[in-house]
Amino acid sequence: MKKDRRIVFFDIDGTIFEQGKGIPDSTREALGLLKKNGHIPVVCTGRSMASVFPEILDLDFPAVIAGAGTYVEYEGKVIRSQLLDHRLVERTVPRLESCGCSLVLEGPEYLSYRKEGDATDFYEVLNRLHREYPHRIKEMEPKKDEANKISARISDPEAFGVLARELEKDFSIVRYESYPFAEMMPAGINKAAGIQILIEHLGIPHAHTYAFGDGPNDLEMLQYVQYGTAMGNSEQSVFQAAKYRTKGIWEDGIYLALKRYGLIGAGAACTV
Repeated sequence: MKKDRRIVFFDIDGTIFEQGKGIPDSTREALGLLKKNGHIPVVCTGRSMASVFPEILDLDFPAVIAGAGTYVEYEGKVIRSQLLDHRLVERTVPRLESCGCSLVLEGPEYLSYRKEGDATDFYEVLNRLHREYPHRIKEMEPKKDEANKISARISDPEAFGVLARELEKDFSIVRYESYPFAEMMPAGINKAAGIQILIEHLGIPHAHTYAFGDGPNDLEMLQYVQYGTAMGNSEQSVFQAAKYRTKGIWEDGIYLALKRYGLIGAGAACTV
């Protein structure tokens, strides 16, 4: 391992990719330069592996952290894939649905949901899976489905808030500011936990860690790494939590920050 090698973690949505618009050219260039200089770019996303699409994987990231820290993979080898206990899912799903939530169970191989419900109205990923990867979606079966996390559209915030307080012993729960949506991972699991597993596996010092994000499920990640950076298009809670800021996704935010940190540009290559 090169002694000054850095590892950089990138959220997907709102950080390096936007639905309907794709990946900024400056971000593609920055990621290429980062790898050329001997550093390690890593996807660190709330999406489960079943919904990490080729345009992201084709960027040739050596490692992927998916499912908000529940899944960790390096050079094709799975280091962690923590699934929700079937008994927990079986008793939690009806409780969430009884307070008006529409649910998606997200796993490494597929996403499951009530196909007669309205999940496709709020979770666009399902529509793309239906069109292009139908083998990655199925009807929800809480007793059997292998899920790393539960995603929920909230119709009654007050009822969900009461239930969430009861579920916190079993789940790490992330709620969004800008729309009525929540993610539920196994208790104690978040993106920071996935990062810790990966850097320990690779033997990379914490002082050499960087991360970029824009949403509530990035908070622990941005606080955990040495250089946690909020995108210019971040939600307010992210601005408050992150140590550093950069410009927005379409304002060359990734490129400018990596250059400012000295990870790309003249003299940025690792040395032995």
